[in-house]
Amino acid sequence: MTADTHRRRVLGGMSAAAIMALLRDNHAAAFQAQDNFAFATAQAVHPLIPGRLYRIGCAVRAERLSWLPADIPGLFEPLNAYLLIDRENAVFFDMGAPIMLPAIRQAIETVVGSRRVWVSYTRNEADCIGNLGWILGSCPQATLLFGGAGGILEWINDPAVSIMEVRDFLGRVPIVESRNGMTNQIGDLELQWLDAGVKQMLLTQWMFEPRTGCLFTSDSLGFRHLKAIDDTPVVESARGLPSTKLVAGELAARMNWLRGAQYPDLLARLETIFRERDVQMIAPVHGCIIRGRATVRAHVERLLAGLRAASALTSEEETHYV
Repeated sequence: MTADTHRRRVLGGMSAAAIMALLRDNHAAAFQAQDNFAFATAQAVHPLIPGRLYRIGCAVRAERLSWLPADIPGLFEPLNAYLLIDRENAVFFDMGAPIMLPAIRQAIETVVGSRRVWVSYTRNEADCIGNLGWILGSCPQATLLFGGAGGILEWINDPAVSIMEVRDFLGRVPIVESRNGMTNQIGDLELQWLDAGVKQMLLTQWMFEPRTGCLFTSDSLGFRHLKAIDDTPVVESARGLPSTKLVAGELAARMNWLRGAQYPDLLARLETIFRERDVQMIAPVHGCIIRGRATVRAHVERLLAGLRAASALTSEEETHYV
């Protein structure tokens, strides 16, 4: 397997089970040697709200990712997981692709401490659950928040994923329901679950935490990428947001059903989600984090305008990063 093929497989385009199988034979040795993580840089735990909310992640070359247009220029993509904490609890919200394991391990060692660990995810794909098994194996008292997003329970108890140390998962790890419309009160943290406003996978959830004002949007709304590997993954000014044309091109490249379609209900639902909540931060699993009420409003306006513009794109425009 070439290095380039390995990169594409780890970061996207394979099922979670296939990625786990790819890594299972020598996962521990690979972590020690760092060979499999050499192309993921800026592994870090970044305090978004110190003592409350942390971004865990890394950055990779953007042109290698299955969710972006093939001809994207020389940009870099932040890959993100999140950790919400109070004095007694630590909630992992999405756990990132396997390539982010060094940062996940750093978060457990430096932030989690003796807190009770909870894990949750927005959809059953590798960029959300790639480190789930490792966290469960490293935190034996962890509890899974499960909203029904995909067939995760089908593969995580498979003996083939023994590297994740989660054999007998169903009998050992407590599961707490987190369906859309429910709120999980975990200490000071209030996890409000909702159906994703825009999505590719039907069983995708978003979550809003009102004390932080953070809306976790899974694989949506991450339209801002990095020009340099050491750029901050947080955008706090509308001047740093992508153009409507860029958003439209990226949306159409990911969801080919948008071109020529009309979707007033989708637009109305998105407007309702943001009108009914005081969203101060947007936290996607890939792409930059958007912080600040005014910047969030401007970003949502670009999203709505981009969705309208995507409907009118030609097939040629749809295939290019504009």
